[in-house]
Amino acid sequence: MSHIIKHIYNYASDEVVRRGKRIFLTQGVKFLRKDELSGQLHFKVRNDQYHNHYNVAISKYQDEQTLTARCQCPYNMGEICRHEAAALFHLNDMLLNQELNQEQARFNQAHTMIRMRSIDLKHLRLFTSNKLFEEAEKIQSHHKVEILHSANEKVEAFITVGQETFSVKLQRNDDKSFDTSCTCGEHRHPLCPHKTALFLQLLHASGPNFFDSIRNWDHQKNKLLGLYGYSLSDDLRGKFDFYYQDGKPFLKVLDQSIKKVQAQPLGTDKPAMNQVVVGPQDYQKRLGLVIHLQEKQYPFFGIDLVEGDLAEHQSAFSGQIQKLDTGKYINPEKYPLEDRELINMVRKIQRAEFSKHIARNSPFGGIWENIITQDAEEPDQESLKLIFDYLHPKLLRMGNQLSPSSPLYFLPNGLPYRTSSLKEIKYLHHNLYPNIHVRRTPDYMGVDISLIYDDASFLPEENALQNHLLYLHGNLLLLIHKPGDAVRLADLSKKTEIPLNEWSQYLHHHIVPISKLYDITFDEGLVEYHDESTPKTVVYISEQNNYFMIKPIFRYGQTEVEISAENHISVEDQGKLVYMKRNKAHEQVFIDWINELHPHLRKPEYESHFALHGKYVFSQNWFFQFFDKMKEANVDVFGYENLKNFRINKSKPNTAVHISSNLDWFDTEIEVNFDGLGVDVSDIQKALTLKQNYVALGDGSIGILPEEWLKKFSLLFKMADPQGQKLRVSKFNFSVIDEMMDLISDQDIINEMDEKKKLLLNENPESHSDIAIPEEINAVLRPYQVAGFQWLAYLEKVKWGGLLADDMGLGKTIQTLTFLQFYKSKNQGIHALVICPTSLLRNWENEIGKFAPQLSYLIHHGSSRTFKHTELSRYDIIISTYGTLRSDAELFAKNEVDYIILDESQTIKNPNSKVAKAARFIPARNRIALSGTPMQNNTFDLYSQMNFLNPGMLGNKEFFKEQFAKPVDKFQDQESKDHLRKLVYPFMLRRTKEQVADDLPDKTDITLYCEMGPQQRAIYEAYKNMYRSRILGSIEQQGIEKSQFAILQGLMKLRQICDSPAILRDEQKFDNHSTKLDELTRELEENTGDHKVLIFSQFLGMLALIREKLQQHQIPFQYFDGSYTAIQR
Repeated sequence: MSHIIKHIYNYASDEVVRRGKRIFLTQGVKFLRKDELSGQLHFKVRNDQYHNHYNVAISKYQDEQTLTARCQCPYNMGEICRHEAAALFHLNDMLLNQELNQEQARFNQAHTMIRMRSIDLKHLRLFTSNKLFEEAEKIQSHHKVEILHSANEKVEAFITVGQETFSVKLQRNDDKSFDTSCTCGEHRHPLCPHKTALFLQLLHASGPNFFDSIRNWDHQKNKLLGLYGYSLSDDLRGKFDFYYQDGKPFLKVLDQSIKKVQAQPLGTDKPAMNQVVVGPQDYQKRLGLVIHLQEKQYPFFGIDLVEGDLAEHQSAFSGQIQKLDTGKYINPEKYPLEDRELINMVRKIQRAEFSKHIARNSPFGGIWENIITQDAEEPDQESLKLIFDYLHPKLLRMGNQLSPSSPLYFLPNGLPYRTSSLKEIKYLHHNLYPNIHVRRTPDYMGVDISLIYDDASFLPEENALQNHLLYLHGNLLLLIHKPGDAVRLADLSKKTEIPLNEWSQYLHHHIVPISKLYDITFDEGLVEYHDESTPKTVVYISEQNNYFMIKPIFRYGQTEVEISAENHISVEDQGKLVYMKRNKAHEQVFIDWINELHPHLRKPEYESHFALHGKYVFSQNWFFQFFDKMKEANVDVFGYENLKNFRINKSKPNTAVHISSNLDWFDTEIEVNFDGLGVDVSDIQKALTLKQNYVALGDGSIGILPEEWLKKFSLLFKMADPQGQKLRVSKFNFSVIDEMMDLISDQDIINEMDEKKKLLLNENPESHSDIAIPEEINAVLRPYQVAGFQWLAYLEKVKWGGLLADDMGLGKTIQTLTFLQFYKSKNQGIHALVICPTSLLRNWENEIGKFAPQLSYLIHHGSSRTFKHTELSRYDIIISTYGTLRSDAELFAKNEVDYIILDESQTIKNPNSKVAKAARFIPARNRIALSGTPMQNNTFDLYSQMNFLNPGMLGNKEFFKEQFAKPVDKFQDQESKDHLRKLVYPFMLRRTKEQVADDLPDKTDITLYCEMGPQQRAIYEAYKNMYRSRILGSIEQQGIEKSQFAILQGLMKLRQICDSPAILRDEQKFDNHSTKLDELTRELEENTGDHKVLIFSQFLGMLALIREKLQQHQIPFQYFDGSYTAIQR
């Protein structure tokens, strides 16, 4: 069970677990984000009763001891509410499926910012790790922290650790945050141990509001003193004192004879009586804690919640106190905010509560209470661990919640429960550590135990609370650092004098395990140190859910160790403790080698194993390669015999195929078996749909589908429609069957496939030499155009649609017209519908008139178009637009056409658009699509066009998205690209200009250089000199970066002058002096003949000058620019 699931069951009631699991299983949890600064995870959780959501934040989720969850709901009365439980279930699922990116952000300690209003232990723990926090506590307790400066909410200090000194700075900002700085190299967390140590020292010495105390409050203090007629410049000794509450200063009157001044008229210097005195809120009652020894069962102490009147010095009750019954409802509104959380905390540590926890987790179940005796005996080791694991985090949270003003008392054993019997105590911290010394005597080995904190120490028997978890030393209350420390102390305390003949066993079972955790001192001769040696590396494999686990192990002699930060191994050898130094460099080389075995192999933080999801284990034969690499590296592998989900059948699949041909499809009967173990066709199809290269076999083992098998058969299973043990494949997808030609014995099928391959996949025009160019075509087609026409003719023969996707300018229109003329001549007539963008209407009209004048046509567009379908049937070709198709779809549908042709067919790339639906709605014997860019944005653009040409060829749109569009566009999946190319290649002919360059005439570029005349040159030089001076001055004053606009402006002006100074938009106007205009006019009159010419200019002013020039020379032209509407163009 993962530590997250264990946390849920330990701290949530059965009802909360049930309802939280229901929210999780009904998809009621959504992961929002991960805060890179704090590592917090944020979830949005649906309520299970109402249609609202709550935000849940989970912190420190890697470790059970530090894991916390916080929900915004009002139902969070216990440790975990149902929304937190649901979020934790979802988090556990994300971790199991490796959906959470656990790569940590890197922090530069020279400057990090943390969100915290005042010094708060919860936030300090949030912004650092458990290990670094413990290190900070040790630094704060044992090392020198030298504060250099503290004023104006800023602290500077030097911290010396060993031989190193670190400079630390803390600065509180106005936005409830701290800027922090340290010279150390910690990069995994925002707070390093040195920053944390300084925060802890300030907290323990001056309280959480220390930064308020070093804030300049003079203005506020003068305002308070003014109510009594004083200011900070007066002598205030014995008269007033200031204290801080919630970070603000409050005035305390020491001399009771001083009274507030009377109200003064406006305009006087004295403060008026109607000013509000700012003071702490007057709570009648405060909550406190009483620790008593009236419990007869372990751990022998109890904690009660009491209320009483707050004493003036705010740390002890005055008058009588009242014990509260936490089993009943307690109204929190009557207590200050800092006290309210104590109610639930105390309630959770009552015996009834932790008895439920132990009963739920103990192997003895509900009879645990009967096992614990009534005569003050300690429970067994397992029950102790359950008690400590339950109580420690709650006591720690309670201790952190206590403020310096929280009343805390101890009721000594045997005294009555009354105010006069209570002894005031102080909670210090949980930095209490075991200290162990082993000594030798002539008769026995002694194990001396003491406890240390800060610079003090004491013996366990001095603990007034008589347990190993919570200690009362004098008037100081201390919590053991970890619950495991308490368990080990309880174990060691049972026997501290060990006979010599039992020492070897005791050392092995008790001392060696804890020597890895604590610094144990020994008498001379009881310890040996060995230098590092090279370990033997082995691997243990196992499985967890869908994951394959790899655990590297290092063997030093007879001792096996896992991945850990420990530098030494401690073992028992003939009554001595032997420390062996680990060869960390050798271990790291092996760990890095394991990590590189697969790109998706992950090592969870705080774990000693690597994990790989099952979908990668069987991909590309990795599982077999893993064992081969282990064998090559001489690494022993253990645990294979215990695998269940990853037990591999080592046989390769035997495949038998029988194919029969029908009118519109191929029936494929396929049999697959692994050494006699048959596999159902549906199981293979399901596995391939899930991108798995393996199937479950009847004996429980796994059958691997090798890469060569997948290459041959995966497309068949993807595109086929299962019919029992047969797979039905559309004849549109004949290329799928082509992969299995070597397995086909039916000669008729082979001949049919050969014919389709020969005629569809061969662009060589000689292969279609029997199809002649119609005599009616008034053009000489280039070789690639002949091939395109003959390809369309063959598609007509087999009644399949095709997409002619040649580059723009290669003559898709003339190839199509040649085919339409061929069809008319062959069938004594044709009725075709051409749909194109509005801008291409006249192009089709001109091309027909120029190259295929025998084809009659009608342009069906505009408000004057006919609405009689009989009128449309009189023409060979109807030319219309996509907009008209959308409007007149029902009119077009009344006449079945021989061909519907979509020019710029990418227009229907959205299959749900009205125009795409209208194109599919028109009844046609066959279809052609023309497009130089069939895929403009993504792979899905291709689907609608292919579905228009050959309906059903690529399946439905959801299938196409999942099997092709998403894998290709999102994941760049090469296999899906290859499969899609194989499916569409027979029905799409595309040639680029580079491919047919030998058939095209050479392009001629001529650049004419025009020398400016005197007037134009003079204006150019004047502007050049002006902008040169202006730019140099700007660069000198502002730098090159801020002078970019001036440079661009100057270049633009000079370019305009090169056209004509007349187009400058300056205050000074110039005449039209343009050598370019003169040269352009000459070229048009002398060299163009009857050819058409396109003239472009970047400047509208230049276009206007060109228009005037053409009118002067009576050269006919058509003019338009960006201001013209589509209709005007």
